[in-house]
Amino acid sequence: GAYPEVESSYDEEGNYYAYTTYDVPAGSPLRMSYGDPTNPSFLFARYGFLDESTEATFCKIIPEHINKDMEELGYAHNRMLFYKDGNVSEEVWDILLFQ
Repeated sequence: GAYPEVESSYDEEGNYYAYTTYDVPAGSPLRMSYGDPTNPSFLFARYGFLDESTEATFCKIIPEHINKDMEELGYAHNRMLFYKDGNVSEEVWDILLFQ
């Protein structure tokens, strides 16, 4: 399945807990996700791949100074994307060409 069966958490004392997210039949695999679905950059930077469900990763080009012109071009960190099909968001091109 596309969804992990196991999630984890820590309590206030630092104890680790792993629990299933739904009833898992005996003999079924238990999988957990190491990624953050809201920011897959960690997996890409650390392991060199994106999870199958991840469409894009954030561009690491962060301008030193963000001015009004850049904001009008559409600059926003969450829209600076590299897609796994090789394309990049229009905002990346706009900011790179602007600089």
